[in-house]
Amino acid sequence: MNFAEQSNSPKLTRRAATRQVFLRLCAGVAAVTLAEGLAEPFLIEARTFDAVLPNLPPALEGLKVVQLTDPHRGNLTPDSVIEAAVRQAAAWKPDLVVLTGDYVRWDAADTLPFAKLLAMLSPRLGIIGVLGNHDYQNPDWVSSLLTEHAGVTMLRNANLELAPGLWVSGIEDTIKGMPNTDLALKDIPEGDALLFLTHNPVGVRYVTGRPCIALSGHTHGGQVRVPGLPPHYPPGMQGFAQIDGWGTYDKAQLYVSRGIGCTGYPIRLNCPPEVTLFTLRAA
Repeated sequence: MNFAEQSNSPKLTRRAATRQVFLRLCAGVAAVTLAEGLAEPFLIEARTFDAVLPNLPPALEGLKVVQLTDPHRGNLTPDSVIEAAVRQAAAWKPDLVVLTGDYVRWDAADTLPFAKLLAMLSPRLGIIGVLGNHDYQNPDWVSSLLTEHAGVTMLRNANLELAPGLWVSGIEDTIKGMPNTDLALKDIPEGDALLFLTHNPVGVRYVTGRPCIALSGHTHGGQVRVPGLPPHYPPGMQGFAQIDGWGTYDKAQLYVSRGIGCTGYPIRLNCPPEVTLFTLRAA
């Protein structure tokens, strides 16, 4: 070995060792991240908000509304996760439960097991739901199973007066359905309080001129949120930036829930599932 080879040899050895340490570190980080991603779908976050609903009658101050969305009952979301979310919802003793779609992943037959998991809920104003894009493999069957076995009132471009001065309205899915806001808002007085249900957050665009609270799901909050990288947006959200939480669109307030289940893969990262309680307040 000549002098040049002797002088470079320790440097090459150090580089190889550094590379090995770096690769081991990357492997360790990847293993920890994967473990966290596999565990997080089971770590349901119970979120609570005081929500000001314009025109809410004073007699309804403090009304409790629970939102459950995107259970995606099927091979990626264990029933134990859905059951835990429903159990939390029941523990709050809500006045109303709203469901904002994607009850199944692919098979409409999974609606029945999901409906049975709702049995522990008994809100005095009932359970009201809309369909999500995954439910349109057989939307009539999904709707009828939820109504028959869980007592859910399904709103497909329709509305319901819950109490004097308080209405809930729901539209068909913006991707697979035929949303019709004229039907969904028909006969609702301008001065009454309104909860608006839309599976896809983009549905809030239909009610921006009306004071209301809109509740949606669909996004899973991005499901896997890698720091420094933009979140993944599901289909049908082109040009719509909000991925979760609260947003304001002219006169409408929108809440986007991260949902209960998983889609695509059974992993969540920095984006735990949620069940949400809104305590309504008069302006």
